[in-house]
Amino acid sequence: MADAALPPSLRRRRDRSAVLPPARESAALYLRLPAEQTALFRFLLEAYENVAYFTVLDRKEALIKLVFSPHMRAQADAALADIARGVPLERLPYQPDGLA
Repeated sequence: MADAALPPSLRRRRDRSAVLPPARESAALYLRLPAEQTALFRFLLEAYENVAYFTVLDRKEALIKLVFSPHMRAQADAALADIARGVPLERLPYQPDGLA
């Protein structure tokens, strides 16, 4: 069975022998999702083992800031694509006014 078809916790570990230079800043994406889906989003994101973490910026609107290393952008995008199959996500193309 191909690794992509397995849940993240059962996939082969990636080779960490290639050391990347430390990132100077974190990358961030802003998302909106149904407020009642926030817990499910958290559980699904945790299954991807430290790809990213998030903080809720506005509880009523379920506005989320997803933070990750720039080196992990491809993995974060892949995780979001998988999560979006179960949780309706809206990627915001901008940083909302007044939020950092």
